Amino acid sequence: MRIKVFIANFFFILCCFPAWLKFHFCIRNFSKSQANLLKRVINKNKNTKYGEKYNFSKIKDYKNWQKNVPIVDYEDIEQYIKDKNSLTSNKIKIYEPTSGSSGVQKLIPYTEELRQEFQNGIKVWIFDLYVYNPKLLFYKSYWSISPKTKTENPEIGFEKDEEYFSNLEQKFLKIIMVQPDLEGDFRKNTREELLKEKDNIGLISIWSPTFLESVLNNEKIDFKNLKILSCWADSTSKPYAKQLCEKYPQSIIQPKGLLATEGITSFPLWNKGCVVSYLSHFYEFIDKEENIFLLNELESGKEYTVILTTSGGLYRYNTHDIIKVTGFYHNLPIIEFIGRDNNVSDFFGEKISESFVNKVFEKLFLEKPNFAVLGFNKDKYTLFVDRDCDSELLETLLEQNYHYKNCIELGQLKPCTIQKVVNGNEKFQQYYLSKGIKLGDIKIKSLDNNICDIFEI
Repeated sequence: MRIKVFIANFFFILCCFPAWLKFHFCIRNFSKSQANLLKRVINKNKNTKYGEKYNFSKIKDYKNWQKNVPIVDYEDIEQYIKDKNSLTSNKIKIYEPTSGSSGVQKLIPYTEELRQEFQNGIKVWIFDLYVYNPKLLFYKSYWSISPKTKTENPEIGFEKDEEYFSNLEQKFLKIIMVQPDLEGDFRKNTREELLKEKDNIGLISIWSPTFLESVLNNEKIDFKNLKILSCWADSTSKPYAKQLCEKYPQSIIQPKGLLATEGITSFPLWNKGCVVSYLSHFYEFIDKEENIFLLNELESGKEYTVILTTSGGLYRYNTHDIIKVTGFYHNLPIIEFIGRDNNVSDFFGEKISESFVNKVFEKLFLEKPNFAVLGFNKDKYTLFVDRDCDSELLETLLEQNYHYKNCIELGQLKPCTIQKVVNGNEKFQQYYLSKGIKLGDIKIKSLDNNICDIFEI
């Protein structure tokens, strides 16, 4: 069996080699690749309704692009989404549903060209991972697969996540991947399949680091040949990734890049960090002063919000993802996901942001709890946490936010309280599953104003 898995892995990795080669061949002139990508998207979509509205045919360079085409959110283009060829001239294969943990479901047009743009990053990551970890060739992989969103519309959602790959690559993946039955009890089926294949798994690729523990019901499986755990490890996921590493010390945690249904922003390179996937989409970045920068203009240590232009019909789409530049690889920015700029709680002008709460938690806890989420509760903020906590210190740290302190002094807000909870992660996930959010989309945040509903406070 190991020989069969080795052969399938080998040929699958071979399919990834051209993308890896192109990435490294073009990296020293990535700004030219970005300019060509933008030009190609503009020319191909100039006759769409959206392209005609914003005069794509008259756009000759980036300055014209910036001047003529607005930065948009999903709500701004929702009217175009279902009207085929309004946004893109490419054939729409499917509408892929996505949502943040507290948001309404969004439908993203998915085209063959968009699939290729994803592969321009994902395949580089996969090839790089196996080059530096060749023992993985002898083992199977488990990739977190979300059950298809329940819908009567066949145009919505892929049946399986492997459909992001070509038909040839899917044949190899059927041999390589541990594939639980997605029908029926997803958690139970996954747990049983992982138990059956536990000695054959070398790579586990999941999204949230809490996903594995949730599926296994906190049961520890001895994955004796597990080499790599790929998961979110930035922002609010850091402490959970650390706990996962402690539970499976035989494996190495590799932080995932920044990837969403709308597009891919970065992917990891071994021992280098997550680099921007410059051959995938056209990227723009906004700083806190709302200045706009191109990829080659980013500075180390600075934070930016990511704006995407893709072949799926998203033009200057605000992802609201905040990244920080931590270094460079051949002048290509290495980035870290910080949080989201639209996750802000502001009932009375207090302007409590997720990034601020993350900093509060760093000072509040010597060791991060398994579960800690701050939310608004009637006339005050409440911290839901699975351990005892110093409420006075929490209030002092929150009042370092000028706007919050001002609301306290004006009597608009009462001082914060603490609610101790049990099985927080499980209840959090169950709540959002009941709202129709896919398991792979559920990410525990440090700030969530649905938290009181979750614990019925």
